[in-house]
Amino acid sequence: MTMLSLMNLMRRQLMKSDEGPCILGIGNDIIEIERIRKSIEVHGLRLICRLFTTVEQDYCLKHKDPVPHFAGRFSAKEAIVKAFGSGFGEHASWLDIEIKNNEKGKPEVFFSSSVKQHFHNPHVLITISHCTLYATATAIWTK
Repeated sequence: MTMLSLMNLMRRQLMKSDEGPCILGIGNDIIEIERIRKSIEVHGLRLICRLFTTVEQDYCLKHKDPVPHFAGRFSAKEAIVKAFGSGFGEHASWLDIEIKNNEKGKPEVFFSSSVKQHFHNPHVLITISHCTLYATATAIWTK
């Protein structure tokens, strides 16, 4: 049995527990905002459309400098797949995860149907921060 198979088995067993909320995974990511800025300058709209949903693009582009907001969402998506223990690939793509802010400005995570099915309707809490140089995010996958 592979390590990934073992982890998935353990997660399924945890999800059957009636003991209340539990943490299934934690992910964290940090990125230099200039790295995202340079990537957008080189690859333009093609990169933005590959990484971010139209809702995310609209949110970021309404800001005077959208790059820190793109970097924050990039970092958030990385943190989420780290919490899942999967990375991007077979079970999740960049567009399978969408970060939207609620009416109070708090970021919330929404998933495609394929991610919901594979990860059993995941609930993920997310926090995103950025300063002049860096964007960071932490994700907590709970039952």
